[in-house]
Amino acid sequence: MRRLLVLVLSTMLFSCGGDKAPKLLVLGVDGMDPQLLQRLMTEDKMPNFARLAAEGGFTALATSVPPQSPVAWSTFITGLDPDGHGIYDFVHRLPEEITPYLSTSREVEEGEMELLREGTPFWLHLSLAGIASRVFKVPANFPPGGGESELLHLDFPEHVAYAGMGTPDILGTYGTFSFYTDGPYAVPSHLENGGAELSEGGELEIPGGRVVSIHLSNGMATLPVVGPFVDDRQYQAEFTLLLDRESRAVEIDLNGQRQVLREEEWSDWFRVDYGRLPYGVGRLTGICVFYLKSAGPQIELYMSPVNIDPENPVMPVASPEEAAIQLSQELGPYYTQGMPDDTKALEAEVFDYADFLSQDSLALAERRQHLRFVLEDFDEGFAFFYVHSLDQLCHMLWRAVDREHPGYRPEFAGYGTAIETQYAAMDDLLGQARELLGDDGDIIVMSDHGFAPYARAFNLNGWLRQAGYLTAKEGRPVDQIQILEPGHVDWKKTRAYALGLNSLYLNQWGREGNGIVEEMDRETVLDELERDLLAVRDPQNGRQIIKKVYRTTPTPEMADRAPDLIIGYARGYRSSGISAVGQLAAEVVEDNLSAWSGDHCMAADEVPGILLSNRPLDAGTQHHLRDLPVSVLRYYGVDIPPEMEGHSIWSGSR
Repeated sequence: MRRLLVLVLSTMLFSCGGDKAPKLLVLGVDGMDPQLLQRLMTEDKMPNFARLAAEGGFTALATSVPPQSPVAWSTFITGLDPDGHGIYDFVHRLPEEITPYLSTSREVEEGEMELLREGTPFWLHLSLAGIASRVFKVPANFPPGGGESELLHLDFPEHVAYAGMGTPDILGTYGTFSFYTDGPYAVPSHLENGGAELSEGGELEIPGGRVVSIHLSNGMATLPVVGPFVDDRQYQAEFTLLLDRESRAVEIDLNGQRQVLREEEWSDWFRVDYGRLPYGVGRLTGICVFYLKSAGPQIELYMSPVNIDPENPVMPVASPEEAAIQLSQELGPYYTQGMPDDTKALEAEVFDYADFLSQDSLALAERRQHLRFVLEDFDEGFAFFYVHSLDQLCHMLWRAVDREHPGYRPEFAGYGTAIETQYAAMDDLLGQARELLGDDGDIIVMSDHGFAPYARAFNLNGWLRQAGYLTAKEGRPVDQIQILEPGHVDWKKTRAYALGLNSLYLNQWGREGNGIVEEMDRETVLDELERDLLAVRDPQNGRQIIKKVYRTTPTPEMADRAPDLIIGYARGYRSSGISAVGQLAAEVVEDNLSAWSGDHCMAADEVPGILLSNRPLDAGTQHHLRDLPVSVLRYYGVDIPPEMEGHSIWSGSR
């Protein structure tokens, strides 16, 4: 059945006659770097990108401050900087209690989510002008439709959006995998609880996952699939595993769905039925896939995070909801979790690089199918399509490509071209997009930021302690101090603290619960911090660690969200993960030995994104993420809202 929804939308939009709106596609390739792209085009390894650059133009695209994905994509969506859209970091905090929360969305009631991004999405202005739009998985847009009038959806249902990065799994997390094994497992030393071991018959919570011990009886085991808490009830399902050692295979039976997996095979999607929801409102279901890493001598079975079921969503994954159902019914169940590639399983050494790349190839193949779904009958209006996988590979495989990285090991040599291979896959995807778009459509290809090595980790909270800005209470080792724990910090002697990857806050009187920095002293303390931070040098090589320190200028409505300073690290440096969640370390600067070895949470000018178009770019101007929504609106002749400060990326006018 061809798309009833799309036909209805088209009929409503153009029932009163008039010409069709021109076609414009924005292809968002997360994390594509201009230096790498230029080199690969020069080496004739990116023919579709090179052809597009020759047709219209190619340039670096200035990114947000800080260049974090939720911040940058919020700027793309609204045309505003963080002081306008209110997203400054992955993590914000409630200042009075210094309690962290995820910056882009929050649960307001059980199962009810609120989008925290402020500002008006540019596609809302398109809808008001009668321009149809399809927005596929743009990050920082969960729940989809957040910030848009429900009345508008009724009046202009031609806007269809699918939720992307920021969409949780069914547990409400950004992805919690399960790993089932009958052998030993110890948490890698670089992770929280490093060294903890799985007990026989037990379970072990690890960052991003859960390890479950398998106890076989006559070659069978019944294993749990943990679900969410709903109305004070813990939901849980289970599956049966049957081992065939001779065939090196297992059979999985989950809710009557059966599938045999051999080693290094991925399953099809399973639907997890947790049972009836309270008050007779239906059943709670999710979807997951399995991967059999090994059938012996040690069983190693991975289960993906249980994704929200697109055909029975417990939280919205598309707007209107029918769009998710339609996509699933046409092409099958799909990853609804914001970022499919399981970087946490790789960091926990549940995956090796071969496992991680095999999952990425499946997720990318799914994304290619979705590209065809979005574009094959696209004959007017605006479309945005997001691709996640290049960003994820650059994060996780940088150390395999960069022999100078402290995390490089000789056994990674076989993956030394993995990032280039992924760039080539993006080139193929661009070719597919342009073929589907046709010669009568225009295209922009952009990325939210570029990439750089993450070689050395800086513990900002540890530095604040050493420099006298943060005072820990006596009685515990430095690496056991956590600023979020009561009794760890003497707040009456603390002037500044850090939470998130780039955010630094004053302990301000009248804002923080135990604040001491008075308003009249604020600028003096910020000046002192900026001077001292820019003077920090790496004891290993003498390099400057912090390249820029940015001050925020929030509106009164954003004052409690905004950090006082945003830290712009020099290329090769980034906040340590433990500092980002408030933990101190005895060593302020350390080699980064984790799999998460490439990054972009640095000074904005270190990691610009990319911009290409088939229409001539204005070569006399530096283009910024802010310019893209302005350019789209001008393309369709829609008035630019006064709060948008960008300019058109194109020479002349449409």
